[in-house]
Amino acid sequence: MGIRIGVDGGGSKTEIVALNSTGQVLRFLLKPASNYHVVGKEQAVLHIIEGIREVLQEDTVEGIGISLAGINTPEDWKIIADDLKNWLRVLTQGKITPHQEVPVVLENDVFGALMSVRGNFSGNVLAVGTGTVALGVNTECEVFRLGGWGHLIGDQGSGYDIGRKALAATVASFDGYGPKTLLETKITQHLGLGQVLDISDWLYQSKRTNKDVAALVPVVVEAVRQGDTMAKLILDQSGQELGLLTRALLRKTNDFEVGLVGGISHIWEFIEPSFLTTVQVEFPGVQILKPIYPASVGAALLSKISQIRHIEL
Repeated sequence: MGIRIGVDGGGSKTEIVALNSTGQVLRFLLKPASNYHVVGKEQAVLHIIEGIREVLQEDTVEGIGISLAGINTPEDWKIIADDLKNWLRVLTQGKITPHQEVPVVLENDVFGALMSVRGNFSGNVLAVGTGTVALGVNTECEVFRLGGWGHLIGDQGSGYDIGRKALAATVASFDGYGPKTLLETKITQHLGLGQVLDISDWLYQSKRTNKDVAALVPVVVEAVRQGDTMAKLILDQSGQELGLLTRALLRKTNDFEVGLVGGISHIWEFIEPSFLTTVQVEFPGVQILKPIYPASVGAALLSKISQIRHIEL
């Protein structure tokens, strides 16, 4: 019997898994990042191919599912698909059952996230980490992707959005045109800065990334725990904005269950009240689901789905 391989790649790491015919995890490993916008095309492809080679071993392969952050536009897809194709042809040579085509799926990581919720290509998922994106599939198998527009015009409610608002609240508190907040001292200390005025130098360095800003979320949570009104407002706004995005998705799919994945799940207790208040205005029966599979397993299961983009080997 052959195996299915799943690759879940992001801006910090890549998870690769091999499943047997019953869905049992045979092998699992980690490689560095494979978001090509972060590490470049060559490194991204190298990490994916190395991982697939290591989990493949001597088995035959029945399918490969690759879900990657950064695969947003048709151009993104083509850039990575073209580079992966030749490598995958070599890797799968002699590993395929005769006269059998191996499905190789390449999609944005939110597709793997959807499959991780229940193992089915149906329902809804809200993926919130540094950025924000939602995906839903209705009963007619129509696919709807919302969000994922990036930090300049989207990513509402995300880790980046929370961090950016915390920085804005900090300087507003310092200048006196906003409410006083514990964030003024907490963020300055967290960043190892001598004073609030040094935030500009930290923020506008060329090496600064969205992840650096999103990494301020625990500071906001700490301030909320200590009763800071402004920090609580920021997390309430996150819940409201994620709720509006979810409402828009539920209108399209007419489904009341939403899987929640990503780093935001670690602080969901602070986000959930305003999220539910916002969603329940229109969908009082909404239910939040925890995924039952890791994202890499979701990617492997994605290789069974025919109505999404495939790399033809």
